[in-house]
Amino acid sequence: MSQVRRVVLLTVLLVCWPAYSATDETLDHRIPPGYEPVQAEDELGLWMEMHEYEQRLRNSALLIRDPDLNDYLQEILCKVAAAYCGDFRVYLIRNPDFNASMTATGMMQIWTGLIVRANSTDEIAAVIGHEISHYTLLHSLETLRALKKRLATGTFVDIALILATGYGTGLGQTMAALSVMSFSREQETEADLLGVRLLAEAAYNPHASYGIWEKIIAEEEAAEVKRDKPGAFSKTHPDARLRAAYLKDVVTARHGPPDAEQTPDGRLLGILNNNYMLLMEDQLDTNRFGRTKELLERHAALGVEPSLVRFFYGEMFRQRGKEGDRDLARSAYLHSIEGGKAPAAAYSNLGYLYIKDGDTDSARTYFAKYLEIDPDASDREMIEFYLED
Repeated sequence: MSQVRRVVLLTVLLVCWPAYSATDETLDHRIPPGYEPVQAEDELGLWMEMHEYEQRLRNSALLIRDPDLNDYLQEILCKVAAAYCGDFRVYLIRNPDFNASMTATGMMQIWTGLIVRANSTDEIAAVIGHEISHYTLLHSLETLRALKKRLATGTFVDIALILATGYGTGLGQTMAALSVMSFSREQETEADLLGVRLLAEAAYNPHASYGIWEKIIAEEEAAEVKRDKPGAFSKTHPDARLRAAYLKDVVTARHGPPDAEQTPDGRLLGILNNNYMLLMEDQLDTNRFGRTKELLERHAALGVEPSLVRFFYGEMFRQRGKEGDRDLARSAYLHSIEGGKAPAAAYSNLGYLYIKDGDTDSARTYFAKYLEIDPDASDREMIEFYLED
C-alpha cells in the first residue's frame, strides 16, 4: 500500500470513530434468523466477496482443525446465538494475538490468542456475543456504505494495513477486514450492549463482558517493552479501560454485583491442558516476555497442569536470555520434570543448558531420558552426536 493510500485509510477510520457513548438499552436484532440479502446490490456484492474469501480460508495452513477445540467454540457460539446458530460458521485461526471477527455472511474467525487469555468459558462467550451482535445489527453493511460515501472515487481501499494482522491480501479479504477494523464507536457500543444481553440470556456470566478487558489491561501493564503493540482486537476497538469501566457499570446496574466466589471452569481448563503446547508455543514466539509471564501466572492460578506451566517458564527464561535467566530456566525445567508431566523438550533443553555449563554428565543424563521419552524425535541424530561426543 502506498503512503498516500495508507493516510487515506487512517483518515477514513478516524472520521468513522465518534466518541464512545451509551446506547438505548432496548437495542435488538435488526435481521431475523436465516437472513440473506435479496435486493441491495452492495450487500449482494459484499456477500459474494465473503463467500469467496471463506472458500480460501478453508484451505488455510493457519486453520486449526482439531475437533475438540472446534466443538468447544461451536458449542459456545450456538448457545449464545440461540435461534441464529445455523447462520454461523466458526473458524479457529492459529494466531497468538487476542482477536475475533464476524463477517456479514456469518463467517466467524477466532484467534487462538483469545483462548490463551480467557479465564473462563464465559469470557470467550462474551467476545463471541459481541461479534454476533455486529452481525445481527448489520454493522458490516453500515460500514461498507459509510466508506463508499466517504471515498470520493467510490472504490474500496486495499486495506493491506489490516490484512497484515492475519487475513492475507486481496479485495475479498479487504471486505472481511472491514468487520474488524472500521466499526464506529457507536457500533461498538451497540454490540457491547446487545452482547451483554445475549450473554445473560445464554446463562453465561454477564460480568465476563468486562472481565476479559480487565485481563487485557493487566497484560498491557505487564509488558516489559511498552512499545509492544496490543492485538488487532484491542487496537481496533474502544480503549480497554474505558470499555471495561462502562461495561462494568452497565452490567452491575442490570444484573447486580459479581459473585464473590467463582466456580472453576473445568471445560476451559481441559481445553488448555490438552492444547497447551500448541497455544503457548505461538505466544512464546512473539518474544513479548512480560505478556507471556502475565499469562503464565494467570494459568498457574487457573489450575493449568503445573508441569506444562513450569516448562514454558523455562522456555521464556531461556529465550529471553537476560543475566541470570539461564539459572531460572534450568530451575523451571527441573520443576516441570518433578511434576511428572513435563514435555519431552524439557529434558533436551536441560541437556543443552548443562552443555553450556560444561556439565557433560548431567547433559548426557537428560539427553538420554529425552530420547527414551521421544524415540522418534526430529533432532535424534544431533542428540546422539552429543551423547557420543
